[in-house]
Amino acid sequence: MDLVRDTTSIIEEEENKDRISNLPDELIHHIVSFLDMKYAVQTSALSHKWEHIWTSTRCLNFNSCAFRTPRLFAKFVKDALSHQNNHVEESKVQLTLTGAVTPSVVKSIVNNVYLHNVRDLNMTWLTTRKFHQFPECLFSSDTLKHLTLATGDQSFYLHKASCIPKVAWNFPALETLCLRSMHLGDKGDESLDLFSKCVSLRDLTLHNCCMYGLKIFNICAPELSNLTIRATSYPDVVNVVAPKLENLTASVRGTINRFPFKYVSLQLSTEGFDSLEKVNLSLSMPYYEPKRFFPLLLSLFQKLHSTKYLVINLDIIEVFIVTLILLYVA
Repeated sequence: MDLVRDTTSIIEEEENKDRISNLPDELIHHIVSFLDMKYAVQTSALSHKWEHIWTSTRCLNFNSCAFRTPRLFAKFVKDALSHQNNHVEESKVQLTLTGAVTPSVVKSIVNNVYLHNVRDLNMTWLTTRKFHQFPECLFSSDTLKHLTLATGDQSFYLHKASCIPKVAWNFPALETLCLRSMHLGDKGDESLDLFSKCVSLRDLTLHNCCMYGLKIFNICAPELSNLTIRATSYPDVVNVVAPKLENLTASVRGTINRFPFKYVSLQLSTEGFDSLEKVNLSLSMPYYEPKRFFPLLLSLFQKLHSTKYLVINLDIIEVFIVTLILLYVA
């Protein structure tokens, strides 16, 4: 009987043991980094060891949908950031803004984020408003290294106004930049140069961005090595000045069919790609007068002649085949 009682006692002790708290601190911080900060803060009530765990996490996730009003959310962000451990060298903030969050609230949040030791900012703004107007303060930081901005709005291309300030962004330390579903520039604008002050920029991704009606979109970045561009509509010319560019991924055709032909085709202007290693080109929805894309593709190939590796999708090959057949029949 003593043996049975001892065995039962050992089993109960094992079942009641706090196994999570016995994990290495680094692993605990990693687990907490997946939680929304509202719930990460609440883990401080679990035990004495967990009391300050959330203050040292390197990834802070904030979602406004967990709060009754935008101002309560802004206050929580400010308080949570003020309690962070200043000895954490690299920190990432992920912001998801939903509902009736206003530009003034966003400005307040961004100012608090930049006041702290944040190197990586990922912001997605989901709103019922007709378009997003990002505050100007968002586009100036001496310490930010990685930035992702997205609207998450599938109708953004219908907006008539740019959602960003049309001046050079001041990010001297920025290394990677990703823009998703953003409206860049306004119809009739002569030229837009956003990245000339991003002197450390190495990776740039423009995904489903709208540049409808813009004449020249400049990508001037002396350290840029990787460029990905896939737009819903293109400007008259995309001017690339990037002497260290090694990898280019681009969609030759815009992803929205409703724009005139000149705004859905990629027209590149370059000052030479001496360092270009690999180019990956795709052509979505080529069945809309494929013959019109033949000279465009030839022009692109001439500008990209120095690349060592060229990857093209089957749609581009089909354009060449169809055009050659039409020319032969004629």
